[in-house]
Amino acid sequence: MARRILSLALLIVPALGLAALGFAIVAAAGPRPGPPGLGAASHFAVRHAAGALLGAALGWVVARAGIERLLRAAPVLFAGALVATAAVFVPGIGVRAAGASRWLRLGPLTGNPAPFLIGATGLLVAAWIRRRSSADRGPVHRFESRPFALLLALVAILVLIAEPDFSSAAAVLAVTFAALAGTGVAGRRLAPAAAVLLVGLGIGASRFGYVGGRVHGFLSPESDRRGRGFEVLELAHARAIGATGPAGFGHGAARRHLSSPASDYVFAIVNEELGRPGAWAVVGAWVAIAAGAALAIRSAPADARHRGCAAGCAAALLAPAALHIAVCRGWIPIVGVSMPFLSYDPTLTFAAGGQIGALAAIALGRDPAPAPTPTGEGSLA
Repeated sequence: MARRILSLALLIVPALGLAALGFAIVAAAGPRPGPPGLGAASHFAVRHAAGALLGAALGWVVARAGIERLLRAAPVLFAGALVATAAVFVPGIGVRAAGASRWLRLGPLTGNPAPFLIGATGLLVAAWIRRRSSADRGPVHRFESRPFALLLALVAILVLIAEPDFSSAAAVLAVTFAALAGTGVAGRRLAPAAAVLLVGLGIGASRFGYVGGRVHGFLSPESDRRGRGFEVLELAHARAIGATGPAGFGHGAARRHLSSPASDYVFAIVNEELGRPGAWAVVGAWVAIAAGAALAIRSAPADARHRGCAAGCAAALLAPAALHIAVCRGWIPIVGVSMPFLSYDPTLTFAAGGQIGALAAIALGRDPAPAPTPTGEGSLA
């Protein structure tokens, strides 16, 4: 019982803290509307708060429903997320900006459906493992198999590449392999396949001109001050200020110069305005969430699907956070990825709340124990 309570605390408290800090960063924006800067503070602060509230509500619903219901709903959730993601190519619904089609607009509502596809892919891979356990009380259909789930994961990756959204495609890849590892697939089989696919994804990304521009700006920012190198230099300036002493909350220069300070570069804002203590607090929050996810995986019963679901949800949360920090610290080229909960991205916060709820459901073990298998009878193949 103590382990379950600790797991819930490590999952929920840091997530709430990150969301509260993100709201404060957005609300502290200057009054000047539009880029550069955070835009109209009150409008975006309300949207950020709404995303956090909806995420909390979704997490509560998922935790109450239990992991078995979530696994049974995996095909429907994946199909809905895939259709929504493909809808970005529909004229009048999809929004094309900065050379990519990643957003939907339905009346006053806008959002990127990719976070839901990322989470749903891991859920589907975990649900459709080949070895069915006695805990699965539903019928087994012939298309519910690991190869078919992997094929659908590949379809999801290809749709995201077509947008193009390579950071989300990489996240789907990470979630898929995490779910496979959680279900018991040996690492010696996963590592070579993951390396080959990552190299292939990198080669595919290099065929797009804007990716080459980002790499050039990262490697030689001084020679590209008016292009992609500008934001690389601004990130370096924000790191330098944070290392010498915080600029003060709301008084940083990076939030006025970077193109997407509240979303793609929010960790740099924290580092500049709150200094090293603020940056380490954010890193500590993610370490706590990772520890809570690890405890949830250990709390899972002897059902590989539950462990795979927990591993996939953990990867869906931690992979974009790690990429975001790596970009803001200058370790990798700019890839345009938001940090769950902290960044201004209501859709991502909403989806991340559901992933926290799934981990909480596994940690709580709300589903009833499976009926014992009669002696001499095997499980369904």
